[in-house]
Order: sequence, then structure tokens, then C-alpha cells
Amino acid sequence: AVVSTQSTGMNVVNKGNFFETVKALLLKPVDYDVECLREAIMEANESVICEMLCTRTHSELTDILSTYESVFESAVKEDLENFIGDHRHLYLSILESPRDRDNTVDENLVTEHLNKLISAERSRWDLVSNPDVIPILTTNNFTHLRAVFKEFQKRDKGNMEMIESSIKKSLHDEFLSMCLVMWVKSIKNVTRLFSELLYQSVTSLTADSARVIRIVVGRSEIDLNQIKSHYMMQYNKQLQQAVQQKCGNDHAYSTIITMIIKN
Repeated sequence: AVVSTQSTGMNVVNKGNFFETVKALLLKPVDYDVECLREAIMEANESVICEMLCTRTHSELTDILSTYESVFESAVKEDLENFIGDHRHLYLSILESPRDRDNTVDENLVTEHLNKLISAERSRWDLVSNPDVIPILTTNNFTHLRAVFKEFQKRDKGNMEMIESSIKKSLHDEFLSMCLVMWVKSIKNVTRLFSELLYQSVTSLTADSARVIRIVVGRSEIDLNQIKSHYMMQYNKQLQQAVQQKCGNDHAYSTIITMIIKN
């Protein structure tokens, strides 16, 4: 098969993970992000959509949205509305988040937002009866939300459960839970989240090589060294060693991806 990279006009013969890695290296990071996001939307791959929308900074996402519209002559927002079903409201809300544009913390709002999140937890994160949850998580800047999350963890004497653990335990909509948890973890520490996603990718029954490529190549000139350090601290194993152990049978791919990780 031939993969047409519309943003550059380049054609790459698709022979698996090695060539996908080479393609990711040859493209600008924003161009590769745009192609991955487009493919995920067209295939309704909500895990990838969530990963990409949750983990990019405001500046990175602005570039992605602009390039996407230029290449595909449609907006990300329109495509999400047209091709994604039940959860598009959450994705659209995340898309509009102020993220890291501001670092203002309103102490009065921290208390108000904390109380609303505690109320939602008591109703097992029923988002119908607690419609303020998603707006709280998506219309406030990350610094403010970190202050709310810190207070949430101290909400009851003896209950130090973090908000993402509470959501994961009680919210029964699998994809909604997955995306909200990923969003909260991204707000708290996106580098640690990337480390967790890589761990999941190389310890699952079948390696998620597409995600490994997206993160390793996509972050190679941004924060891959910090991700590697987090991985070692969290899992007591070097990232390149984990990838080699899981993907060693695919020699060409394993060699190139571990070279990127090392260098």
C-alpha cells in the first residue's frame, strides 16, 4: 500500500512499523500529528483522538488545527461533529480548553469547583446530574485545575484518592472514563502521562507500536529525555530496553526506534 502524506506531497511505501517510523521522522512533527489525527477521526479511533487532543499544548494544538484545515480543507471541529458519535461533546470541549495560556488561580472558584467535583463523585460521576463537571475541567487553565485537584485529594480525612482514580473506578462509560482520566493526567503532568502510555503500549498482549512511534518520534525533540527519566523512575526499567524486549522480533523497527530513544 502507498501512504500519501498530503501535507508534504511525499509518498511512502507502507511496509509496517519501520516505514511508519521513517515517515514520522521525515515529516515535520505538526504534519505527522495532523495525519495521525485525521486517520483517527476517519476511523473513529477514540483512544488516539483523546491522546492527541489531551496531550498537546495550546501552541501545538493551534498549529495542528491550522495545518489540518489547510491540508484537508475541513476543520477538526467539523470532522469531529460529523464522524464521532456519543463523545464528541467532550472532545470539542477539550479542543477549546485554555490549557497553559494562563496561570491565574481564583481561590474562591477553587472552592466552588472543588465542591461541585465532590458532589459529582458522590453520585458516581453521573455527568447528567452533574453537568458542570466537563465545563470545570475544560474551561479553566491548568494551574487553576491543579489547585482544585490538590484540594480534592484532601477532601476527606483518610481519603487521599486522586480524582483520576475516582473517575476510573466509578464512571462506567469506558471511553468517557478513559478520556477524562487521560485529560486529568495530562493537566497534572503530561510527561508522566506519556511515560504511562508508553508502558501500556509495550506491556499489553500486543504492542501498540503506532502509539510508541507517535510518542517517541513526536516528542524526540521536545521532552523525550524527561519521558525516559519518568519511565525509569516509575517502572525501574530503561524505555529502550522495554521496547527491545517487546518488539525485538521486528528487528528493523526495534533498531530504529531504540536508536531514537537513545539519542
